[in-house]
Amino acid sequence: MTQPLFDFDLKRVSRQHYITGKAAINFPCPGCSTGGWHFLSYFDRDSVVAKVSLAGIHYPDTDAFFGDTGITDVTEQLRERGWRVEDKRLFMADHYRAAADMIVKWALSDSRHCNVEVAEWFPSPEARRHLLGVLDRGKPKLSELNRLQKVEAWLSSQ
Repeated sequence: MTQPLFDFDLKRVSRQHYITGKAAINFPCPGCSTGGWHFLSYFDRDSVVAKVSLAGIHYPDTDAFFGDTGITDVTEQLRERGWRVEDKRLFMADHYRAAADMIVKWALSDSRHCNVEVAEWFPSPEARRHLLGVLDRGKPKLSELNRLQKVEAWLSSQ
């Protein structure tokens, strides 16, 4: 049996299993020029459905690549958006970490196509530099797993 691609609630969200991938990229970030375009596709409060991918469950655990870079506590932000938040903290990757997690997931796969759109998602030179800085942290682990060349070849095409 194949594992589902998403959780449809926030029950398993934790620091270890933070929200990542497209749900995180589409979560509004105050002061950011990246992401946040399709928030309601992933967080539909009216139907009480959150379509989220979790690190270490739906995505690889990338702490060995990036440490705690870009993982933030979004408990209050979700509460302000009307989500019932119980007595636990909810964590999510920022846009850069979410994209880096997506790139690592792709790099570890046999797929030739990476669905991260660097120019579209990170249009400013500053945003692109920030993403590349996060990816730089993961280079030693990517190299150890013989996946660095795949990522570098893909990045050169962006």
